[in-house]
Amino acid sequence: MKKIILLVLCLFPATLFAQSAADYFHKSANYYVNANKKSAQATVEEGINKFPNDQKLKDLASKIEELPDPEEDEQNQNQQNQDNQDQQDQEQQDQKKDETQQQQISREDAQRILDAIAQEEKELQEKLQKKEQTGQRQKIEKNW
Repeated sequence: MKKIILLVLCLFPATLFAQSAADYFHKSANYYVNANKKSAQATVEEGINKFPNDQKLKDLASKIEELPDPEEDEQNQNQQNQDNQDQQDQEQQDQKKDETQQQQISREDAQRILDAIAQEEKELQEKLQKKEQTGQRQKIEKNW
């Protein structure tokens, strides 16, 4: 009788740590629901290794495979962010180029106007000199 009790007490702790296929399934399913793909895969693979004929574990393993890979998602997100940043940089460069062209056009227009005013002034001065030479000096008011 003592031997049986001793044997049961020795085997009892081993049964506490033993996990059934359902335990692996529930633990993996919990990881799956929380989108923790790596942990879910590791747990379900461990369960399949111990219980290779369990259909629930196999089905869950195929579902876990369908989950997107978090590293892949992060890479895709980083690539998308980089593409957006590149596009914004290109738009800013185009905008600066357009502004520079507008400033250049404005400077050219201003220079043309100044040249036209200078030409008018020169013509007016020439008329005045001619009238002075001919002695027909009149009082001329400038309209500027």
